Formats: sequence, C-alpha cells, structure tokens
Amino acid sequence: MKTIQFIFPLAILNFLTLILVSFGLPDFVPTHVNIYGSIDSFGSKWFIPLLGIIPIILIAIYILYLYYGESDINRSIEEKVIPAIAFLFIIISWIPVFLALEFSDSNNPLNLVSIDIFHFPIDIVPLILILLSVFFIFIGYFMEDIKPNHFLGIRTPWTLKNDIVWKKTHKLGSYTYMIAGFVLLVYTLATFLSNNIVYSIIGLLLSIILVLIVPILYSYYKFNEINN
Repeated sequence: MKTIQFIFPLAILNFLTLILVSFGLPDFVPTHVNIYGSIDSFGSKWFIPLLGIIPIILIAIYILYLYYGESDINRSIEEKVIPAIAFLFIIISWIPVFLALEFSDSNNPLNLVSIDIFHFPIDIVPLILILLSVFFIFIGYFMEDIKPNHFLGIRTPWTLKNDIVWKKTHKLGSYTYMIAGFVLLVYTLATFLSNNIVYSIIGLLLSIILVLIVPILYSYYKFNEINN
C-alpha cells in the first residue's frame, strides 16, 4: 500500500506536468512512427495529457478494490504489479512529447548545450533539474522512516542529541523534500515553456531553502521547545 501511496501522487503530478508541457508544443504533434522511423500520423497535442489519465484511473480502481474488495485474499502480487504497470504508463505518456520535440522547429529553446538520447534532443540543464526534483521526491518519501544515525538523514547537533527532535524533524523533512521536488519541477517546466532560465534559478533556490534551511531551523526550534 505504501508503494501505491507514492505512485498515485506521482501519477497526478505527471498528468499536470503533461498539461503544462502541452501548452508549449505545436498544435499538431506526431502520434505514430512506422517501422522505418518515419512519422505516418499526426494529431492534436491535447491527446498527450489523456495518456497521463491512464495510470491515475488504474491506481484509483485498485484503491477502490483494496477498500471494498475481499479482505482475505493475498494482494502481495497485485501490490507489486499494479504500481509497476502504472509507472510504465507514466513513462509511455512521455513518448509523444519527445516525438514532438524531435520534429519541432525549436528543439533547443534555451540555446543550451544538448545531448542526444536515441535521437531525441534533451537540454542538459533542465534534464538535471528534473532528475534532481525526482530525487527530492524520492528521498522525501522515505525520509520519515530513517532511524537516528551519524551517516544518513538531517544530521544537526539538535537531531543527534534528541531522538524526539530527530523523529519530528524527519517527519517535517519528508514533506519539505517532496514539496521542494514539486516546486523545482514546476519552475523547470516554466523555464521550458517561457524560454527564461530565471524560473529554474528561482525554483532551485526555493528547493534549497525547503530541503536545507527549513529542517535545520525546525530542529533548532523543536530542541529548545523540548528542553525548555
């Protein structure tokens, strides 16, 4: 169930992201590539967000099945297969976006250094920021479960001295990290749509505040609150 709780918000975020990206695409985009690598079908760009609805519907149906289905059956297989299928559909939903970028006249709107992955041009800076945002969301999802140690987690003088401060700080950190990932992703997409890299800089600064400054200040405040 924990995996479902992670995939479902990710699927919703993916759907909203596809909508934002679609605004920056041409009105008509490639919808199919034949075995020879040539485009043989075009359609409205707004069919792209529709692909993002599929994993949401899939997970929503499974959640209803969990709550209203038979409670004595073994769901261990479903709990692994359903999230995997939903994640696969999330990946598939981005294929038309890459096709649209490949055959667009503005493959590099930011005029940045690009790399070529399977002949799809991808700007390095936005790619790094998107991967960083996913990393923040991933870490935030598991942060609350980190036990006190001297190697991993939010290690401040106050969290290391008090287990309660550690637990509360990491609970807050789980939210701030995921929020930071969402914020950075949205601002990176704003950069893509507006061709203004200032949005990425603002998103990066906000995410740093959320993952570093906020948890540190909170651990200091909570430590003094407990000891006073």
